[in-house]
Amino acid sequence: MKYLNIIRHGESESSITPKNDFLRDLNDLGQYDLQNLNDYLVDQDFNKHKIICSTSTRTKQTLNLLKSSLNTESKIIFSQEFYLATFRKLIDIIDSEAKNSNMITIIGHNPGLSDLLSFTTGNYDLNDMPTSSIAQIEFYNRNIEGSYESSAKLNFFYTSKNSEIINL
Repeated sequence: MKYLNIIRHGESESSITPKNDFLRDLNDLGQYDLQNLNDYLVDQDFNKHKIICSTSTRTKQTLNLLKSSLNTESKIIFSQEFYLATFRKLIDIIDSEAKNSNMITIIGHNPGLSDLLSFTTGNYDLNDMPTSSIAQIEFYNRNIEGSYESSAKLNFFYTSKNSEIINL
């Protein structure tokens, strides 16, 4: 795998609602922010690739709102294990899908996503990924297996809250 796109789901209903966390829907602001993210991603011109998505309601809704910009022919894999996974668990799942893939997109949750981004880039000064954001990392060694620590550079980090590209 050469590229990994890390997407945090859109903003969801308040966690103080009586709804189970796993079942929380996107709120109106989350849907709006994802439209901004979708507009940004259209310009990135993604080729057909693998998408791994948590099975929570808000991540599935995020995928549905971004599907056209991520390439409708991409293979979608839903992973129950992605729900609130640690960055080490995310690495295990990504590793199992990385062979013969040029690019993988993952859609999931913090803190695992932010920890994964820091671990792979070696940049521990990064803030937590906000909702409706994407970071793309490029691995130095395409055939990487097992050890991902400081193995990639950050190509871009876009947050739709401010329509802002964060350069490091």
